[in-house]
Amino acid sequence: MTLLAAENLSKKFKDQVILDGVSFTIGDTDRIGLVGRNGIGKTTLLEILAGKGGVDSGQVTSARACAIDYVEQEKHEYLDLTLFDFVAGARQDLLDRRHELANLEDYLAANPHDQSAIDRHGKLSEQFEAGGGFDFENEIKSILTGLGFEKERLNQKVRSFSGGEKNRAGLARLLAGAGNLLLLDEPTNHLDIESTAWLEEYLRKLNKAYIIVSHDRAFLNATVDVVWEIAYGKIERYVGGFDRYLEERHDRRRLAEHHYKHQQQEIARTEEFIRRNMAGQKTKQAQSKLKYLNRIKRLPPPRTDQSGPVIKVESSGRSFSHVLSIERVTLGYDGAPVVENISLDLYRGEKVALVGRNGSGKSTILKALIGELEPFSGSLKLGTNVDVAYFDQDLADLDPAQSVIDSLWDLDPVAEAFTIRSFLARFGFTGEDVFKVIGSLSGGEKTKLSLARLLYRPANFIILDEPTNHLDIDAREALEKALREYDGSLLVVSHDRYFLAKVANRIAHVSNGYVSVYDGDYAYFRDRLEQASAVTVEPREKPGKQAYLAFKEESKRRSRHRKKIESTREQIAERESELADLENRLANEIATDDWEGLERANRQKAELENVILQLYVELEELEADRDD
Repeated sequence: MTLLAAENLSKKFKDQVILDGVSFTIGDTDRIGLVGRNGIGKTTLLEILAGKGGVDSGQVTSARACAIDYVEQEKHEYLDLTLFDFVAGARQDLLDRRHELANLEDYLAANPHDQSAIDRHGKLSEQFEAGGGFDFENEIKSILTGLGFEKERLNQKVRSFSGGEKNRAGLARLLAGAGNLLLLDEPTNHLDIESTAWLEEYLRKLNKAYIIVSHDRAFLNATVDVVWEIAYGKIERYVGGFDRYLEERHDRRRLAEHHYKHQQQEIARTEEFIRRNMAGQKTKQAQSKLKYLNRIKRLPPPRTDQSGPVIKVESSGRSFSHVLSIERVTLGYDGAPVVENISLDLYRGEKVALVGRNGSGKSTILKALIGELEPFSGSLKLGTNVDVAYFDQDLADLDPAQSVIDSLWDLDPVAEAFTIRSFLARFGFTGEDVFKVIGSLSGGEKTKLSLARLLYRPANFIILDEPTNHLDIDAREALEKALREYDGSLLVVSHDRYFLAKVANRIAHVSNGYVSVYDGDYAYFRDRLEQASAVTVEPREKPGKQAYLAFKEESKRRSRHRKKIESTREQIAERESELADLENRLANEIATDDWEGLERANRQKAELENVILQLYVELEELEADRDD
C-alpha cells in the first residue's frame, strides 16, 4: 500500500537548488536510506514530508492510513516532564483511554448496575488492548534501556539532560509512537556502539516504513533495503543495502560516461560530415544528417559530486618509541572514581581506539591525557619528543563570529593568503566559502574546519574525540585514508564502527570502570566479545489481562481511599456543626442555675471535641497515605 506520494517537488534556498521536479512514492514496507553530501537538502526533504516545511511547487499527498512520526525540535513545555512521561506522550490516545477507564472504575464501584457505563467500559477496554495499552509501559522501558538510559533516570526531568541525551529521548519518543512512517534524521549521532546495534535490531523487527538520513555506513547496511541519493536537486533510487548502492552507483556513472562519450563522438563525426559535404555532391545527405542532429536528445555531461576533501595528516617527526604510559591510574570527580586502576601503553605508530558505552569514562580519560583532570592515584606520562594535538567533539576551538579564513589565519598570522586558502581547499572550503561566518556553517562544515585547524600544525600524537560526527561519507572516507597513511600515533574515541575498522589496530575497551586492551583490530575485538556484544531487542512482556486486572484492583483501592477521605471530612464538618450548636446553647439557652443541664452539656462538648480530634488524626493519616 502506498503511504505517501510526491509529485514534481521543487525547492530553492537563495541560489541553491534543493529539489528540482522530484517525484516518488513511499510504500508501507519501504526501508529507505537517504544519503548525500552535507548541506545537499536531506533534512529539508524530511521536513517537507513531515509537513514542517513548504515547497516552491509540487505537492505531497498522504494516504488516509499514513501516520508520520518525526522527531520534534525541543519545546519548552516538554522540559519539566520526566523522561518516561515525555516518551509516553507519544501515545496520548492510550493515556487518555487509561484515564477514562480509571474514572469509569471509580464510577462503577459506586454504581455497579449502570449498563451504559458497563458498555462504555467494555468498549474502551477493547480499544485499549488493541492499541497495545497493556504492554505500552514495558515497551517504553525497553526502548529507553536499549538507547542507553539507566532505569533510575526514567523519573528525572528532561530539563536536566544534556543536549545529546535530549536527542536520544526524542528518538525514544519517535520509536514509541503509533506512526507507520518514521522519519529518522541522523539517529545514531548520540548513540554508543551498543545502542546503535540495539537500534539496528529493533528497526529490522519493526513492521513500519521508515526513511533514515545517516552517514553511518554500517548502520545503513544493516537497516535499509533502498537507498535514495540526493544530488543536484534530483533523487536517484538504488535497490539494495548501502554496499550495493556504492557498486551500482559506480556502474551507473561508468555507463553514463560511456553513453555520453559515444554520443559526443558520433555528434563530432556527423558535424564533420556536414561541414565537408553541405556544399558538395552529398548535400542532401548532409542536410538529412543536420536534421538528425537537431532532433536527437543530447545527453547531459555525466555529473559527479564535487570533489570531496583531500585530507593529509602530517607528523611533526619521530617520537621516542614509548609514546604514552598509563599505570594503575584512577580517575573521577569530587572524590568519586569513574575509572579505576587502568593501565595502557601506546607505542610509536600505533592507532588505538578507545571504545565503550556512553558514560563509561572515555571522556574522563581524555581529560586526564590533555591535562584537564588530575588522577586520584597512579602515573600518567607522555614519552620524550611527543607533540600532542587534540580534537574536541564539542568544537570549542571555533568562534561562531569569525570567518572561516580568519579562524585558520589566527594560527599563522604571517602566512600568505594563498597558503591559507590552499589548505582550506583540501577540506572543501573553496571560493567564497572561506569568507562564510562560522556560525552559519552546517555541522559537517564546522567539523571539517576544526579538523583543518587541528592538522594545520603537524603533530606526532593525535587524540581525536568523535571526529566523524556530522561528516558526510566522502569526508569520512578522506579522513580514514589520511589516518591510515599517517605515520604518527593515534588515540581515537568513536562510535562509527566502519571508521574504527578502517583505522584502528588496537582496541582499549572501557567497561564497568576498567579498561581492557585487545591487541588486534576492531574485527578481532568484536570476535572476542561476540557473546557479550550480541545485542538483541528485549522481548516484550505481555502482561495482558493479569496486568489489567491489577490495574482495575488498584483503581478500586484508590477510589475507596478517596471516598474514605471525603467521608472523614464530612464527619468532621458535622461534628463541628454540632459543637457550634452546643456552645451556643451553653452561652445563650441553658440557665446558669441549671447545674444538671450545664454538666450534661459540658460532658457532651468534651466528648464531641475528642471525636473531632480523633477524626482529624485519621484524616491526617489518610492524606499521608494518598498516592493519586
